[in-house]
Amino acid sequence: MEQYSVKRVLFFFILTLYTLHIVTSRSSIRPNKLVSYSIPEKRLLKKALGYNEDTYLNFTELATKYKYPTEVHTVTTEDGYILSVFRILPKCSEPAKSYPVLLMHGLFDTADLWILAGTKIGLGYVLADNCYDVWAANSRGNHYSRRHVTLDPNKDPEYWNFTFDENGNFDVPATIDYILEKTRSLKLFYIGHSQGTTTYFTMGSLRPDYSNKVTLAVQLAPVAWLKNLNNPLAVLAARNYEIIQTTLESAGFSELFARDHLEHFVIEFLCQMAPRLCELAFTLTTGYKQGTIPLSTIPVAIGHLLSGGSLKNLAHFAQLIKYGKFQRYDEGKKDNLRRYGSPTPPPYNVSRISSPIVLVAGQNDGLSQLRDVAKLASKLPNLVENYIVPISYWSHHNHIWGFTAPDLVFSKILKYFNQFKTEY
Repeated sequence: MEQYSVKRVLFFFILTLYTLHIVTSRSSIRPNKLVSYSIPEKRLLKKALGYNEDTYLNFTELATKYKYPTEVHTVTTEDGYILSVFRILPKCSEPAKSYPVLLMHGLFDTADLWILAGTKIGLGYVLADNCYDVWAANSRGNHYSRRHVTLDPNKDPEYWNFTFDENGNFDVPATIDYILEKTRSLKLFYIGHSQGTTTYFTMGSLRPDYSNKVTLAVQLAPVAWLKNLNNPLAVLAARNYEIIQTTLESAGFSELFARDHLEHFVIEFLCQMAPRLCELAFTLTTGYKQGTIPLSTIPVAIGHLLSGGSLKNLAHFAQLIKYGKFQRYDEGKKDNLRRYGSPTPPPYNVSRISSPIVLVAGQNDGLSQLRDVAKLASKLPNLVENYIVPISYWSHHNHIWGFTAPDLVFSKILKYFNQFKTEY
């Protein structure tokens, strides 16, 4: 913020708060039809404001810019959600011998997560360079997967009636089946980050047969139990999630943090003008130590984060925090009986997951506490390693964007992939 005055930053901070106030107080602000994030007017404006173009380029445009060939695939789930999956073709002399890898992003995120840090740190690029067939998925409701065979996400609240439970029960299994069919492979590797790990643990608990389709799953910043979360703001919100959820639903908001909403543009602009302010936001929410991720990556990342999701999903995570259990969504006694056959939601039984799993955790991760990761590790029947990155500052996003992620995390992933690929 050195070259930006305190008054200027304060002005845009107040503007952000005012925008959020408008959005949460007027249900009519929701668009009547889908508005594309990448409309030319917005891009021209951002270019004129001096944005790094990587901030607004989509997945295929980013990959093409850095000379990585891509494909776009469409997967339809059993319950009618239409998902986009991006494929980065392997860069090697014998691509026919490549092995498929499925990448699953975290909360309010997209497949962009895996490549936005550039060719040296972007894990999607690193895997393709090492002759892996990379498939970067998008969970329902985000910018790329905001479609359904019958429901309109702009008009039908029922579209947003999902949590990571549905991601694990429908999205990931459908994507796995699609990839295996297209590649004619019997198995694939899986890498999840944050909620991308939660969906895998959910899938393995509800549909354990899919463990047989995964050679090895690597889980970065694993999230299942959240009993020991120590972020005071998150804990406070979780304790009061019911009134927050009811208030927002009454105002007509089943979707949160959509990429075409005004507050996204404002936050994105702030990060372009004052990236260290956004570093501070990461510090407050995830335990991030400033300077451990390239500063140029921060505003680019913010441009791709906050890509839409359901209010109900956030409420599900709030329940995990509030009750200290890794369990299915609590619909209330009556609806629990109808959905689960019991007055309380059943726990996810991760002991049903038979695929080999590597957990990768950070000592300073504000969202994935080591004590919670240890509890998860103790319940996994085929745990290969619970790897704690040996750097005290390592937090939630260092796994994927950190300066030393290639040495401390990616090298371990490649080592295990090579080992298990050979065994397979």
